[in-house]
Amino acid sequence: MQVQDTATLQAELAQAQQEKAKQEEKIAAYEEQRQQLRWELRKLQGSQEQSKQEARSLQERLQELSSQAQHWQQLHQESKRALAMREEELVVCKVELAFLKEELSKATEQVQDRNRQHHSP
Repeated sequence: MQVQDTATLQAELAQAQQEKAKQEEKIAAYEEQRQQLRWELRKLQGSQEQSKQEARSLQERLQELSSQAQHWQQLHQESKRALAMREEELVVCKVELAFLKEELSKATEQVQDRNRQHHSP
């Protein structure tokens, strides 16, 4: 009876050892998966950080371009105002020039009339 108990115990021990070996294989596989997932997580975190940095960089560039656009708009408005003033000045100058031409024409006519009267017999 003791031999049978020993044989039974040895069989149970062998089965327990097989079960233990299977469990150890599963644990090793899970550990490997865990390491793989940790590596992927670190990789994703690195990508996320890089994306955040790129987003910050793009945000700064956008801000810079917006500032430049605002500056150019301001310059454009100032140029438009200066051009409008120059056009007004040009209109005034043209009116003055027309007036002076008219005055010159009248003066020339008067000189010619005097010359004719002076040279007439």
